Amino acid sequence: MIVPVFLLAFLINLTPPQPPEVSPKTGRTAAQQKIDSQLLFAIERARGEADGRHLPPPADVRVDARGRALVDIRAEPTAALQKKIARIGGEVIATSSRDRSVVARVPLLELETFASDPAVAFIAPAAEATTHHPPGRR
Repeated sequence: MIVPVFLLAFLINLTPPQPPEVSPKTGRTAAQQKIDSQLLFAIERARGEADGRHLPPPADVRVDARGRALVDIRAEPTAALQKKIARIGGEVIATSSRDRSVVARVPLLELETFASDPAVAFIAPAAEATTHHPPGRR
């Protein structure tokens, strides 16, 4: 009696193996892996590639009237890097050697090309400064 029960249990578990779930990040290029997902979604929308795909709503990506996104670039703020930002139509807002950071407005559709630069470690939407107002005081 034990053998048939074992055999039945074995046969029940013979369901076909499921393919591993593919992450959207799997197919990204080396440059795309250096760009925050929210920026990549904004790039896809700007290119018109979002049609038919379920993308999360836009968040934290501020794009000006000239199509430039406000970003925080993790890289040494060298003169060469700042010139490259200007050359592609960007504008440097602030730099920090201590934090290895450049805050700049960079054309959204140039971010992938810019991220391919070996000097660039990561590009994310720039954090917006906030202040705390105690209740009753403004």
